[in-house]
Amino acid sequence: MPDAGEATHSPSAELMKLVDVDHLADFDQVVAFLSTNLDKVIKEVHGFDKLLLDNEKTQLNCPPAPEAGDTHGAELIRTLSEKEGDQGVTLKREFKVHDLGADPENPGKHKVEIREDIVTPPDGYKENVRVISIVRE
Repeated sequence: MPDAGEATHSPSAELMKLVDVDHLADFDQVVAFLSTNLDKVIKEVHGFDKLLLDNEKTQLNCPPAPEAGDTHGAELIRTLSEKEGDQGVTLKREFKVHDLGADPENPGKHKVEIREDIVTPPDGYKENVRVISIVRE
């Protein structure tokens, strides 16, 4: 059954579901979603007067826009979703989205890096990275 955010087609709720630990095979779907909804998600989260949302399965963090002297590296979004078992965390999935600045090959667009890290303790690690060129609002 969809939660209230999904039922109202909330961009942040849709993203939180896409990036949770139960949807591991959908990196391309996350990239496609963010390529058209990145700024909608950020504006929605900031519109709640919040920087962090949590639906008990996924945390969604949208830091404030950088100001002079900020060093958070143009991070736009960070998500974290974990699965726990008897021995603690058994799976961790994290997305980080950074604005890399203007795309010199596509005037009016920005390069945005989308990075997914999947950790399965004790030694498992998988990384997916994609850089896209999109119009930022």
